[in-house]
Amino acid sequence: MFITLQYLLPKQLLSRLGGYLANCKITWVKNSLIHAALKHYTIDMKTAKQKDPFSYPSFNAFFTRELAKQAAEYFPEPPQWGAPAEGILSQFGQTDAGHLIQAKGKKYSVQSLLSDHPCAKSLQEGSFATIYLAPHNYHRVHSPIAGTITEIQFIPGKLFSVNLKTAAGIDGLFAQNERMVFYITSTQGCLAFVMVGALMVSGIRTRFPQGSGLSIPIQIGDELGYFDFGSTVVLVSEKPLQFNLIEGSPTTLGLPFASSLTSR
Repeated sequence: MFITLQYLLPKQLLSRLGGYLANCKITWVKNSLIHAALKHYTIDMKTAKQKDPFSYPSFNAFFTRELAKQAAEYFPEPPQWGAPAEGILSQFGQTDAGHLIQAKGKKYSVQSLLSDHPCAKSLQEGSFATIYLAPHNYHRVHSPIAGTITEIQFIPGKLFSVNLKTAAGIDGLFAQNERMVFYITSTQGCLAFVMVGALMVSGIRTRFPQGSGLSIPIQIGDELGYFDFGSTVVLVSEKPLQFNLIEGSPTTLGLPFASSLTSR
């Protein structure tokens, strides 16, 4: 029923309204929303730079809170890959003739995820990982590798929910929703880092300029962007990875979840 309802709901309008409320700076409004979130979710403020939840100027500022420490301090050294986001490792594995697993019984293609980008051809036989960020998770995402951002592409799309039930019920969900793709080249090959928008996510943000022909150096742990509410990231690596966790495992920022392989 929830999935059927999403086809009928004005998703863009609801997300804009949600964004308006999330960014409202009226004290009683933002404090009420923060209080409700703290009551409903287990939110760890000990790692936050600003630890008093009610000191944030808006609900969105609270949800996109920065860390007290530099993110790079959480990440391991190569060949290990630290988790780029806090959430749930919902799916991972090796790409199968250019196809990724969305949920049990459902696959989608690298080509559709990247909207037929030329780089998709080099990612046909690599590895992928999908991390779902729930509303209570830390909402900023970071690069698990050092390299160079060569392109940042925003792909317009729909705004279905990306929770695990919806992922199991809608074909090609991550290739339907709006998303922002970071193309990163490194000594470990090409990485497509995809931030997927969702229902009630009022924006995908990054401090970098969008476009092609970029040459932006990044280090392990550098922030790539953040969601205005919980959502999903999909990593597609050109080189094969060996995964350390099992499906459904929680991830914390920088927690080793995979390591590079020299051959398949």
